[in-house]
Amino acid sequence: MNDIPTIINNIKDWVVYPFFYGLAVVIFIYAGILFVTSAGDPGKITRAKQAVIIGVIGVFIGVSAGILAGFIRYLLYGA
Repeated sequence: MNDIPTIINNIKDWVVYPFFYGLAVVIFIYAGILFVTSAGDPGKITRAKQAVIIGVIGVFIGVSAGILAGFIRYLLYGA
């Protein structure tokens, strides 16, 4: 039977990370489309920049969550 740290690692590696990174790719593609279709409209360019910022924040949160989960697992179960 699998132990708790192995189950947590499997969920993190097969569900959480692909979801966050996939979502980040979709947001960056969306921002790129907004930039390309803005045609110089300052409002659309601002919206595209905000989408890029949201994507970067999302990647940062995803990576931070993975690091935090690893740190907590280390504190609870050791190396």
